[in-house]
Amino acid sequence: MIRRPPRSTLFPYTTLFRSGKSKATKKEDVKEKSKAKESCSQADLEPDFSRLDLRVGLIVSARKHPDADSLYVEEVDLAEGGGRKRTVVSGLVRFMSLADMQNRLAVFLCNLKPAKMRGVTSQAMIMCASTPDKVEVLVPPEGSVPGDIVTCQGYATNPDRELNPKKKIFECIAPDLKTNGERVATYRGIPWTVSDKGVVVAPTLANVNIK
Repeated sequence: MIRRPPRSTLFPYTTLFRSGKSKATKKEDVKEKSKAKESCSQADLEPDFSRLDLRVGLIVSARKHPDADSLYVEEVDLAEGGGRKRTVVSGLVRFMSLADMQNRLAVFLCNLKPAKMRGVTSQAMIMCASTPDKVEVLVPPEGSVPGDIVTCQGYATNPDRELNPKKKIFECIAPDLKTNGERVATYRGIPWTVSDKGVVVAPTLANVNIK
């Protein structure tokens, strides 16, 4: 059975969020925008959401990284056929218990170049709402299944086979990936959606970056 957060966690109507940003957060935003501008100047085309291969995946199992206390190693089902699963390494130990990582749906960026993290090759990236002090795994809409494509209205789904790290494509797009005031994952204010199922959300974090 796929475990989902309780409805009260996904939709805490009584929770209030501050609309203002702290000085530290503002400085972080300015720094990220500056990096993004530099990254965009190196990209072959002006990158946008259509370049990203974002899909719903099921974390079949998760374990601690054998050589890094801050990392989890997950086996993820993305419905790619032949029983294939991808290995994903994520730095979520500080923010989530191992039990909370098991048997859950999440959104994964699937066309990053595979990279070794302390000796284990990571083949995708789990997408999270993020602040310096809190990180939450994004939650796909009810009814989502492994392999579902995450889209953004107005941007045709045409992902690169693999994002070239030298072109800094993801670094250019990343500053425009944020949750809005209703905790919905957005790109330039447009919600991330799974067709006919709904929007991707963060459990509690509003108006923060997605990484």
